[in-house]
Amino acid sequence: MFITKQRIDVLDYLIHPTSGLTVKFVFREPPLSYQNNLYLLPFKLNVWLCIAAFVMILAFILYVNAFWETQKSKSNDKDKLDNTTLKPNVSDIAIFVISAMSQQGSAMELKGTLGRVVTFILFLTFLFLYTSYSASIVALLQSSSKQIRTLSDLLHSKLELGVEDTPYNRYYFSTAKDPVRKAISQKIAPPGSKPNFLNLEDGIKKLQKRPFAFNMNLGTGYKIIERYFHEHEKCGLQEIDFIPDNKPWLGCRKYSPYKEILKIGLYRLQEHGLTMRENRLMYSTKPVCTARGGSFGSVDILDCYPVLLMLLYGMILSFFLLFIEILFHRRQKLLRRIRDIR
Repeated sequence: MFITKQRIDVLDYLIHPTSGLTVKFVFREPPLSYQNNLYLLPFKLNVWLCIAAFVMILAFILYVNAFWETQKSKSNDKDKLDNTTLKPNVSDIAIFVISAMSQQGSAMELKGTLGRVVTFILFLTFLFLYTSYSASIVALLQSSSKQIRTLSDLLHSKLELGVEDTPYNRYYFSTAKDPVRKAISQKIAPPGSKPNFLNLEDGIKKLQKRPFAFNMNLGTGYKIIERYFHEHEKCGLQEIDFIPDNKPWLGCRKYSPYKEILKIGLYRLQEHGLTMRENRLMYSTKPVCTARGGSFGSVDILDCYPVLLMLLYGMILSFFLLFIEILFHRRQKLLRRIRDIR
C-alpha cells in the first residue's frame, strides 16, 4: 500500500519490500518530428543567418555583374544579348539563386569571366550546404526526442496518455491537486468522455504500437514488456513519476502487538535474500537495450508535415498570384481598348 495522509493515523508502515515495485508513466521516446520541425534543426540560427547574408550578397553581385554585361553588350553591336543571358532584374536573379540552392541549374547564365567565377562559387557553396543539410535530415529522421523528462513535458507533448486500471490509480488521478497533475488527469479522463483506464496487457500493447505513455506498475509491466516487445523496441523506454512517494509499503494496524515481530521477520527475509529471490521470480526490471538502431522504420506523414504544409501554402500563393496576373492583364487590355477608341 502507498503512504497517504489518511492512513498515517491508523497504520504503521513496516518495510518497503523492493525497489522494483513502483508506479510510473512509461513511454517510448517518440520520433524527433513529434517535438520539432526537422527541417530547421540541421543548422543553428547563426548558420541560417550567415546563409541568408551570403545569398543576399551574392544576389547583389550577380545583379551588378548582369547589369555590367548588359551595358557592355549595348555598347558593342557585335555582342548582342541572347535568351540565355542572365538579365539584370529581380525575378531572374531570384530564380537563378533558387536554382543554385536546389541544385537544379538554370537556363540563364552570365557570359563574362567574372560572372562565371561568381556562378561557380555560388553553385559550389550550395553543393556543400545541400550535402550537409541532406545528411543531417537523414540522421534526424532516425533520431528520437529526448525532450520529455518532466510531467509538464509529458502534458504538452503529443503522446496519448493512459493509466493502468487499478484502485490506487483511480484514487490518485481523481484527487490530484497539483495543476500539472490535475491537467494530466483531465486529459486522461475528460468530462463527458470515457476515461482512458486500461488493463495492463492492453496498455502495453498500445505502448508498443503507437506514441503512448502508460502509467503502470513497473514490476509487472516490464514482465509483460519482456514478453511482447522486440529487442529494438525495448530501447528508449523512459519513466516519469506521477504518484508522489510511489513506493508501496507493507503495513499493519496502528499499535498492533505484532508490529515488532512482523518487522523483524521481514528484515530477516531481506537479509537472507529470500525477498529478492521472490521478487525476481514475480517481477521484472527495466529491459536492457541490446539492439538500438537495429530495425528499419518507414518515414511517417508527420515527418513530412512541414514540407507538405509549405507545398500547400506555395500552391495557394501561386493561385493567388495567377488571379492577380489575370486581373492585371484584363485591366491592361481594357486600357488599351480605351486608348484605341480615343
